[in-house]
Amino acid sequence: MRWVVFCWSSSDRPPEGLREDDVIVCADSGLVYARRCGLSPSVVLGDFDSYQGTLPTGAELIRLPAEKDDTDTMFAVRLGLERGVDEFLIAGGIGGRLDHTLGAVQTLNYIVSHGASAAMSDGVQYIEVLDGPAEKTYRTDDSKYFSLIALSPRVEGITLRGFKYSLTDGELTYDYPLGVSNELCSPVASLSFSKGRLAVLRTRD
Repeated sequence: MRWVVFCWSSSDRPPEGLREDDVIVCADSGLVYARRCGLSPSVVLGDFDSYQGTLPTGAELIRLPAEKDDTDTMFAVRLGLERGVDEFLIAGGIGGRLDHTLGAVQTLNYIVSHGASAAMSDGVQYIEVLDGPAEKTYRTDDSKYFSLIALSPRVEGITLRGFKYSLTDGELTYDYPLGVSNELCSPVASLSFSKGRLAVLRTRD
């Protein structure tokens, strides 16, 4: 079971990789984005300070107080973890206010720290957070640009094959943007690393 948490987005594209068996969870104005994608939620939650429309019938409705420690998206993630979910996709959360985008990336970090897999997509950009050791392959139709951002002090043993800028047993640190804006140069490319936490960002446009 994958928990897909829709939050605010100005995108007109559905998040990448939606599946028929996904559980659709809408956090406040994420309901607008889900409706643009033609989706009906199973769970709707929030303080509804940014959504003033009608709420769907047939969905589990959780009203949250306006003054709280968690963002609506974070509450949705914590709820999913409490219910045993081990795979999350945050739909939206990219663009708009920078603090919201950075907060969404922190939420991905929180998910991985609690033993689940985490990604975020608005249909144009896709972010996944990986813990080492890890190995992934990518194809040219996945995205045009790839960037690697260290989320731990060091990410070690990075090897890139099939990219414009290749690397063997390299290292990234979280205080220097060395991994920004790479490109695929072969039909199939691979990424592997041995240690650390890495954000992999893919951009179609």
